[in-house]
Amino acid sequence: MSHTKSLVMLAGAALTMGGAAIAEQAAWSANVDEVRALVAEMMSDAQTRSSLLQSGATAGHDGKFFLASPDGNFRLNVSGQMQFRYYASFLDDDTPGVDDFEPGFEMRRTKLTFAGNIFDPNMFYEVTGAFSRNDGDFGLENAFFGYDWDNGFSARAGQFKLPFLREELVSSKYQLAVDRSVVNEEFNQDFSQGIELSYKKDWFGGYFSFSDGFGSRNTNFQADPADIALTARAEILMAGDWSQFKDFTSQRGSEFAAMLGAAVHYEMAPDVDGNPRPWFLPYTLDISVEGDGWNIFGAFVGQHSDNDLPGAAGVDADDFGFVVQGGFYFTDDMELFARYDLIIPDDDRVSDDNFNTITAGVNYYIHGHAAKLTVDVAYYIDATTNSDLGNIGAVSSNTAVNGPATGGNTGIGMLASGEEGQFTIRGQFQLLF
Repeated sequence: MSHTKSLVMLAGAALTMGGAAIAEQAAWSANVDEVRALVAEMMSDAQTRSSLLQSGATAGHDGKFFLASPDGNFRLNVSGQMQFRYYASFLDDDTPGVDDFEPGFEMRRTKLTFAGNIFDPNMFYEVTGAFSRNDGDFGLENAFFGYDWDNGFSARAGQFKLPFLREELVSSKYQLAVDRSVVNEEFNQDFSQGIELSYKKDWFGGYFSFSDGFGSRNTNFQADPADIALTARAEILMAGDWSQFKDFTSQRGSEFAAMLGAAVHYEMAPDVDGNPRPWFLPYTLDISVEGDGWNIFGAFVGQHSDNDLPGAAGVDADDFGFVVQGGFYFTDDMELFARYDLIIPDDDRVSDDNFNTITAGVNYYIHGHAAKLTVDVAYYIDATTNSDLGNIGAVSSNTAVNGPATGGNTGIGMLASGEEGQFTIRGQFQLLF
């Protein structure tokens, strides 16, 4: 090969390698530009998120899981309640087919709550639903909205508990025993649909409601609710702070507090062709006293029923109930408690025997009410079927709200029995989130 040919071949190879290098460099430059663009986009997104956080938009947990706008005008709280319970009921009943021992587990309460404010920190709302312990169906409990003025007045409309029995008004999350008393289950107001105006400031609290009547939850206006139902409640704060009466307990180190409450309700049933219109008037008085690691609560409830319908239970009846309970902490997180309640049916009722219940147990506050273990024993002194339990409620279309006429109430672990001395051991773990 001549020298000239060699030079030509080397020059061609050099040109080929140079072209490849130039192409590779161009590709590298393109990749660098793509990386730079991607980094710039990521930095821009990070700055946007940082600015959102700096502007005050929040989400997290401050006792409840929440989402909130920067100015606080919009807030959504999400919370829930679970109560897992074990029953062991002991009967002494000779009735054929009745088991003397009834044990079992139950999801007593499973609830979800969505609450907060919208457009304005003072415009509030709440929606609470509960899964049935029997079949798991989801049912509506609270569903209301309202406005809270800064001068102590507030108003709400929707479905809620009427301002009557204090034991019923205190949430199931904050009870002293595993569940409420038999007196409460017979006389309580349950949920209703209506409007309410309230005032709470300094030492006085007042509530007034116009509604469909006791136990009219989830009904439409044609479902025979009461034609007239009015409820009024007054509370006097004699010592302490209103927040201390959100529950029934009082931890060690708490200040002395006392509150007196009273309420009255009037309800007239719908028209019944050719018969007098029935009505009833329940009333109550309660007192709550708390101190350094101890608490006492007592309530009286009476009810006059005027019902001249043929064959109706509770014709011109006057029924009464009493409940007293108390507890004290023997360690910083363990509390002993006891309760006695009594129902006195009218003498004109079919079964007019008094009904007595004694309950005692212990609370272990693992993380306050949010994680709490409760064990108690409910002793039903009298035969549950000998008292007219379940017929003491409203004489309107909602008569059966509070319990079956046989006297049983499985919600609190009380079974129907014609024998005296039934007792039920109840264990419950509660978790709030």
